[in-house]
Amino acid sequence: MVPDNTVLHVDDESDLLDVTKAFLGREGLSVETAENASEGLARLEEGGIDCIVSDYDMSGMDGLEFLTAVRDRGLEVPFILFTGRGDEAVASEAISAGVSDYLQKEAGTEQYQVLANRIRNYAAQYRTEREIERVRERYELVARVGSDIIYEWEDEDDRVTFLSGFAEYFGVEPPERPDTEWWFEQVHPDDREGVRARLTEAIEAEVEELHLEYRVSHDDGGYRHVSEDRCNRYDDGRLVRIVGAVRDVTDRRRREQRLDALHEASRELMTATTVAEVVATLSRAAEEILNISLHAVYRLEGDLLVPETATDRVEEVFGGVPTIERGDGLMWEAVDTDRTRTYDDLTDNEEVYNDDTPVRSEFHVPIEGLGLFVAASTVPDDFAETDVRLVQVLVANGEAALARIDDELAGQ
Repeated sequence: MVPDNTVLHVDDESDLLDVTKAFLGREGLSVETAENASEGLARLEEGGIDCIVSDYDMSGMDGLEFLTAVRDRGLEVPFILFTGRGDEAVASEAISAGVSDYLQKEAGTEQYQVLANRIRNYAAQYRTEREIERVRERYELVARVGSDIIYEWEDEDDRVTFLSGFAEYFGVEPPERPDTEWWFEQVHPDDREGVRARLTEAIEAEVEELHLEYRVSHDDGGYRHVSEDRCNRYDDGRLVRIVGAVRDVTDRRRREQRLDALHEASRELMTATTVAEVVATLSRAAEEILNISLHAVYRLEGDLLVPETATDRVEEVFGGVPTIERGDGLMWEAVDTDRTRTYDDLTDNEEVYNDDTPVRSEFHVPIEGLGLFVAASTVPDDFAETDVRLVQVLVANGEAALARIDDELAGQ
């Protein structure tokens, strides 16, 4: 079996390290060991660890002190306290310290299967959160290469001169002689005093480089989020010149808000207690956060794909959601290959389930432990690669939640 996650197990009992490594290895996990927290911290610096399993009672640094040291280093790796101490005080302290999970060591081998499932679930959530951050970073990188509004200001005549971009961004030409007060009037009222205070403080401290974010009015009656970087130049303590660049980051802010909401939905999935809750959260997040209004979630039952849930928009377009028998339509390809499938234009595709379908583009994401997520559009080539990737991220956390629920039911 090819290991799917790398675990760092820290315990000062070498025999227990060997036993745990053997049993977790049989569960498909790669296990690295350390006999104290200091060794564990050194190994974490090398990277590549998906989850930490630690004892509580250890010489030197105990398990919770180890957790604190891990977090102090900015590492958010899932941390499972696996200990022989089962008193409520330790459990309460562990939860307060932010431990991912708390498991008591028991006699017998069944505990290692439970531990392995917990590791996989928390590692999946950790990977999902890192993927969300990578998507966020890609958005920010794209924003940085966009064109800026370049301006300069000189104290001599208190005149703001825009060298490029103002009309393109804000839909209207600036006045003939814009001054600083005119610019402050363009700033959103809720942001204006804060911006003014930041600038005053920076000038008093003779700060030469300054970054600001605020909202600016647009000719359409709304506001745009902007990011401003300015260079201040002083003469004998007096501000005499500013050269700055203002970038419209409205789309970036919207994407950030969407990613934040997706992150919160992922956390909701990890606290779900039933399959129905997982399905409902998946569907709500896809519709409200990712704006995929035409989608359904199917449950695999033998040779049938049975609709588990669908949006109101699906009902409007199709008048109902059919059960799909094996071999009918395109959805089975994603199920049978366990790979996402994207179709940019279904106009001439002979394998569609309904020849009269109004759908022109769609994609299918398999859900391990459940079935299939299907997104559709009546417009050809309507889904960007980012749309598909974000659904995959959402589904991955849904799969982890389903595995956790299945694990908990099996342990009852």
